[in-house]
Formats: sequence, structure tokens, C-alpha cells
Amino acid sequence: MMTDDQRKKIEIRQLAGELSGIMNRLHQLHEELSQIMVDLDESRMQADYEAVALHGNKEYRVLSRIVDEERQRLIIGEELGDILSLEIPSQITVEDVIPFVDDELAKKFRSLRDGIRRQSCELRAQNRLGEMLHGQVFEHVEVYLSPGTRAWVDTTENVEQDRIEQGDSFEADF
Repeated sequence: MMTDDQRKKIEIRQLAGELSGIMNRLHQLHEELSQIMVDLDESRMQADYEAVALHGNKEYRVLSRIVDEERQRLIIGEELGDILSLEIPSQITVEDVIPFVDDELAKKFRSLRDGIRRQSCELRAQNRLGEMLHGQVFEHVEVYLSPGTRAWVDTTENVEQDRIEQGDSFEADF
């Protein structure tokens, strides 16, 4: 018969193995998402709307898979936190698990944790660039208009400005 301590150690190892697998899949999904975001940005710059739609669909699927993996990570993590008798089991960290696993798995946990942290920062930086450029979209596009189109835009802006000064309503134009 197994003692409670032996049963607990086996359960910790099994859950830690599952958690390691989940973290590994999350790491791979973050790498895939990063590449999709680069491809999406390139497609947008080239105004290739078919590619934008394709990469947008890929991004959605990868994000859905990340959410699923995160759910699993939370479930397994909380189970592991319960077994380790943490005060708040859902707030388990890699360092809480390290003393209970072998050195190889401990190194893998730390490596995956650090890799996911790095990827998160990189993804945030990629998102931040888009957020910063979002407000510049119209000015950015206008720079690439042909001289004739730019003259038309300037003329239209002048007409609209005159209408505003004269108190005309824009509602009739819609």
C-alpha cells in the first residue's frame, strides 16, 4: 500500500507533467501568434486584403487555442496548488512546484516560464506599435495619395470647411 506522502508525490509529478505540456503548447502558440502578427502587419502594409483576412482568421484560431490552453493551465495549476496546500491554490507559481519535481523538469519549467514572459513582452510591443499607429491612419494614407487625389481631398476639405463656416448641415449629404 502507498502512503499518503507517496500518493501525493505521484500526483504532484503527474500534474506537473501535464502543466509542463500545457506551458510548452502555450510557448509554441505564442511563437505562432507572433509570426501571424508580423504577416498580418506586412499584408496590411501591402494592402493585400485577402491576405489580411487569411491571417486574421489564423490569428483568431491561435488566440482561441491559447484561451483553451490557459483554461487548462488554470485548472491543473489550481489542482496542483491544492495538493501543495497553498493558501490560495489558484495563485501557484513555478517556484512553488520546483521543490517537488526532478531537476530536469524544474529546468524545463523555468525555461518555459521565462520564454512565455519574454514572448508576452514581445507580443505587447507588437500590439503597442499598432495602437500607436492607429491614430495616424488617415494622415499616413494621405501621404500616399496621388497628386490629383490629394488635390481633390484638399478641395473637398475646403468645401466642407466653407459649409461649416456658413452653418450648413451635413445631414443632407447622407
